[in-house]
Amino acid sequence: MSGPSGTIAVVLAAGLSQRFGDDKLLFPLQGKPLAAHIASILGAIDVVQRIAICSASEARQAIFAAQGFEIIENAAPGRGMASSLALGAQRALDLGAERMLVCLADMPFVTAAHLHQLMAADGNVVATAAGGVKSPPAVFLRDVFPALTLLTGDAGARHLLQAAAVVEATPAMVRDFDLPSDFRQAGEQL
Repeated sequence: MSGPSGTIAVVLAAGLSQRFGDDKLLFPLQGKPLAAHIASILGAIDVVQRIAICSASEARQAIFAAQGFEIIENAAPGRGMASSLALGAQRALDLGAERMLVCLADMPFVTAAHLHQLMAADGNVVATAAGGVKSPPAVFLRDVFPALTLLTGDAGARHLLQAAAVVEATPAMVRDFDLPSDFRQAGEQL
């Protein structure tokens, strides 16, 4: 696989937005849908493939397709984040990728510089650390992909992140948006 160390980028965008009450990934933040922020960032970094794991929402899929992402539909998003991560890991195996950069669609303030630091760090698993908490964005090497394909539930790969190498970030950079109040705190009118 050619490209920067055979890295693929996977964005998890199949969540049900249950706490939000509407499709939060389509809700505007700073003039564009929430999901468009990470799509733009990942669309501009040098990886060999971009993949979005989406629900059946055509509007969500269109956001990522516009940035050149391959779309994989998660037919069972209610099974939790792990089902989306497993789909991404299986695609990484199918592509022969060396590493997989995983981002969440509801983290609009992640920077390209931070993603580059994650991809340059050493370790089978490299997580973001902010305020003592390890979370995505994260990088997983090929040796970890088979374990990721077997994940279940909504915890995702949390157990793998606990032993991960880390790249520090500010809490603001990895802030995720789950509630209408998150948009209000960011200055959006609801």
